[in-house]
Amino acid sequence: AAIPAAGAAAAARCGASILAPRRARRLVQLVRSATAAGGDVEVGTAAERETYLEIASRPSRFQESQWGPEDVCVVLLEAMRVQWNHGYPSTPRGYPRTTHGFHEYPAGMQAAAADRILDVLPGNSLLDPFAGGGTSLVVGMSKGRETFGVDVSPLAAFVATHRTWRPAPGAETETFEWMRATAQAASDGLDAAAVASREEESSANLPGLEPETSEPASEENPDPRGKSGAKGDGGVPRAWRAIRRSLRTALESPNADTAAPPPPGLGGTTPAQALWFCLSVALQRSQKGRGKRRKRGYKNQRRKARAETESAIEDKSATEAEWDAAALFRKCVDEYCDRVNELCALVPVGTPPPVIVNGDVRNLPEASRGSELPEDSSMAAALTSPPYPGVYDYLSFARKVRAGSGAALMTDPGDDGSRSPEPDDGSRSPLRYFATAVPGDRSWPDEWNVGEFGSRRELRRDPRAFKEAWQEDQTRWIRVVARALAPGGRVAIMIGDGANVDTRASTVDAGAAVGLTHVASVSMALTHETAEGLVWNAARREHLVLLEKPRD
Repeated sequence: AAIPAAGAAAAARCGASILAPRRARRLVQLVRSATAAGGDVEVGTAAERETYLEIASRPSRFQESQWGPEDVCVVLLEAMRVQWNHGYPSTPRGYPRTTHGFHEYPAGMQAAAADRILDVLPGNSLLDPFAGGGTSLVVGMSKGRETFGVDVSPLAAFVATHRTWRPAPGAETETFEWMRATAQAASDGLDAAAVASREEESSANLPGLEPETSEPASEENPDPRGKSGAKGDGGVPRAWRAIRRSLRTALESPNADTAAPPPPGLGGTTPAQALWFCLSVALQRSQKGRGKRRKRGYKNQRRKARAETESAIEDKSATEAEWDAAALFRKCVDEYCDRVNELCALVPVGTPPPVIVNGDVRNLPEASRGSELPEDSSMAAALTSPPYPGVYDYLSFARKVRAGSGAALMTDPGDDGSRSPEPDDGSRSPLRYFATAVPGDRSWPDEWNVGEFGSRRELRRDPRAFKEAWQEDQTRWIRVVARALAPGGRVAIMIGDGANVDTRASTVDAGAAVGLTHVASVSMALTHETAEGLVWNAARREHLVLLEKPRD
């Protein structure tokens, strides 16, 4: 179809603000070219219909380097172009979204890039020693591979478990209907839950209408909240306490109209625990950008909110903010069911659920007691993106999320399926995230504090010793992967520079030290040169390295 250039220009002015930056730039280019030629703008041209892989098949605007056979480097470069063009966690147009990006997790590999990398990884099994949010596990499942993931962060194991979960075969419709019905039942019981929450706050001397403050600890009263170091409901925003309580009631005491709970499904969680996951996602989304900027009339808004709360107390009903929280929760449940359903349609029949272990890959197999990780020399391939040196503090982020949106989860053990009991088999269960109460005195359990390597905190602690320690840890985890790989198996590693560490050279050297040969590698960078001839990085240099275990 063709529209006049003037009309296209108006459409561009109106629509560019709601389009993705790349789409907006393309629309502006079309308008400018048509206006210069005095013609019409063709909508839906071949250039507009190009797939993300067709775009990635051409050299990008970034500085690209490659080492190794041309046919392998072509695949690696296309994967890196997809990574740099589309970022994380969104997926490019035309690529299945499934559960990718559902629940925030820092950094990560682009799902479409991971998909392309699998073209140079052999076999039908896949290991990710730094599973993160489970991107490579989801992609591997969609290809019918048997997948295994390890991550030291309890948050990573929690997110990856719920992104890779699927209902029991044949019970997909039943499971999704039950989850939606339970979310609706929680919303229907909101008024009663709101009243009960206020009564509990009053009886426990918790803050009511006043700002959320508490009595400071003292020698006479070291635990003023009476929670023995664990946060009470003060860790959950007041507007979310009602839906939290109502969901617990709906799970523990279902009404006559609610069907019986469906089978647990495939993976390390259950439909009931998936509802708590959705509540955490909803609370997380509600807090995005909160407190960064106050609108005009902030005091009037607080006064209005206080009046609404007082009116709700008199009427014994939920406030508007509590109803908004319930609506957002139901919306997240709907979205999660749709995304998991898309994942079910994509995963070949008979594909086993992934095995996910919350532990330090450098200490395997000790960290995987009670799990079903494969034996040595049994993995066909590995795909991962380890921590960049001195860039992130993943455990710190996990604690922050657990104390924030994660505080909405129930933490006391139960056997009814609504709450997750602490595993008694000695394993590092991915659902320990449920079982860890948020400590009021910041005394987190060891699994929330130790085991991370290459963190920004470690760099600050001893900058001079960091590089040597990094290389030692890099060699340790690559040795574990090399031991797991079968002869001829390959590992693809996406990693970025940091703390003056050339991570491509570091990875190749570590691989050589444990007997892995370098197959190919590529690098992407974006640099600028000043008038004085100085070069500076506009983006972190990243590498994709492919190593192989020699055949006997």
